[in-house]
Amino acid sequence: MAAVVSWYGPLIDLSAAASHVGGFVQLLAVVRRLLPHQEQNAATGRTYQRTIAEVGDDTRSSFSVSLWSSKHNSTIIAGDVLLLQNIKIVQFRNGLEGRASQMSSVQVLLNSKDLLDTEPEGICELISSCKVGNATKSKLRKVAEWIIHTKCALGESHHQMQVVSKNWKLAKENESAHFLSISELISQRKLCNINIYACIGKMVLVSSPTSPLKVNLSVIDRRSFKEHSDIVRDLVTAGCKLCGSPLYHKNLHEENTFALDCPNNPKYLHVPGQIYRPFLIYIYDQSGQVPLLVRNRAAETLFANITADDVSECHNSHMLSETYESCNLSTPGTVDDCGNKEIAKRRKTEQKPNFYLIWLTLIKCLLSQGSNSPFCFQISVNPEKNVEDGRFELVCLTMPIP
Repeated sequence: MAAVVSWYGPLIDLSAAASHVGGFVQLLAVVRRLLPHQEQNAATGRTYQRTIAEVGDDTRSSFSVSLWSSKHNSTIIAGDVLLLQNIKIVQFRNGLEGRASQMSSVQVLLNSKDLLDTEPEGICELISSCKVGNATKSKLRKVAEWIIHTKCALGESHHQMQVVSKNWKLAKENESAHFLSISELISQRKLCNINIYACIGKMVLVSSPTSPLKVNLSVIDRRSFKEHSDIVRDLVTAGCKLCGSPLYHKNLHEENTFALDCPNNPKYLHVPGQIYRPFLIYIYDQSGQVPLLVRNRAAETLFANITADDVSECHNSHMLSETYESCNLSTPGTVDDCGNKEIAKRRKTEQKPNFYLIWLTLIKCLLSQGSNSPFCFQISVNPEKNVEDGRFELVCLTMPIP
């Protein structure tokens, strides 16, 4: 393929990467898998999060590209066709890889679900909707045809293998079929529950339970955990303990947005109490990552059955104790009726575990990316929603026993 030169560098085949070492290029390829990666600067000690994308095209089936982890590329999954611009080709160990810089850009030209549902005859319609130049469309056509033909070949090979081994450990094969990868989870087209093994990458706090990713987000990971000084206020709120919907939630126009009826109560009445706000967790495996919507009941399972009521009560007692101690140090010897009540409440609370501190420690452990074994997630799939709107919702999770 003739290289097309632009401000972003020439558009090249992956097989021609060796001819552009040290230069900036454009790559058009499909994502085969995504792996989170952490780097540490030896001079400053700062830790950086990167994503290693293994990509392929019609000329080379595997090539690694190192991308900066960001909100933009956090929605990329295995099977997406990307246009990577301003990617520097460098020598790494005994091979080559592409590295993104601050000037690099990543554009998703075709989604994985579009290619899964497309026959070879429908490629032209997909490509015509992409707003790119003719040379880029020509390369995109070659990559899309390669993907579809490879998918067909893999499907035939898988079918033949099933026919040959249909009487060999059939029960065991049926058991393992319940556990899918994230790339297979994305392709589900029916209402169902899916089990997968994956690791937790980060939490994302949201303010709207109906459209989680269309509001201002607050990301919590291992590095930013200390910056969230009042995480209880961010995660715990008044809500219905049956349906998990926050009560008294208002939009920007100060209008109530919570549901008037509870769908989980035959009398349609909410049962008020302290609940966990709906939030997102990003989980990942070797095939990619995906956000899961987590509501109150699933959050309790995630937090080792520590309820929002326990967290709120222990947090309030913890804050009142600190306030009382600071006041007592500033004015020693002065204890009024309020002080006596506070001492009695503090002694009563100290008789049970401090669920607030246990909860904080547990969240910190869950966000220790790279240090935990995979969890088994049971996920509810609603195909009528988009991935960005909570298409995948956490039902429960378990820790596999080795």
